[in-house]
Amino acid sequence: MRPGLLIGALLLVGGGCWIGVAASFAARWTSPAFSAGNSPTTVNAGTAITIANTATATAIATNFATRVITRTNSYRVAHGCPALASNPILMGTAQAHSADMATHDFVGHNSSSGATIGARIKAAGYAYSTFAENIAWGQTSPEQVVDMWFNESPPNDAHRKNILNCGLHDIGVGYVYLASDPGKVTSHTYWTEDFGARATG
Repeated sequence: MRPGLLIGALLLVGGGCWIGVAASFAARWTSPAFSAGNSPTTVNAGTAITIANTATATAIATNFATRVITRTNSYRVAHGCPALASNPILMGTAQAHSADMATHDFVGHNSSSGATIGARIKAAGYAYSTFAENIAWGQTSPEQVVDMWFNESPPNDAHRKNILNCGLHDIGVGYVYLASDPGKVTSHTYWTEDFGARATG
């Protein structure tokens, strides 16, 4: 399958009205080795990487998540929205969703067991007033996936709207790389951005 994104992103505002989308992102590596043609080639500009062990793979996954958040925030600040804060709960839910999609051979906002993003982040302990999610698959760098979300054109620009939703305050990012990725979805990389704003009172 070619790199893709899901246009049907979701945003829930307090009171139960679905009006949009936002995102979360996490990282998981099932193999310390990259397959040919599907490997990120740099961590920082000009720095070649070699995956030697799980610790190195985890460090790269963390680097990717940081870069997704940085690029997302650069777009937000440039358009008058405050930067999002990395949230450990949303980092966990985003990572878990990327892993779920990768290991259960699907892409979508509901989990393999049917749980919605709202149910997933609430069960993890994030009491929200608003949330949203962006997902994608097949992109090989953080900058590529965020740019793809952001550079959508109306009316098919739900991911861009999520990124530029000033009412969202927190973010989590998930990233999973599968060196061997047989099945219906064979994209090797799975990305999630989970956004939220906490309930008050």
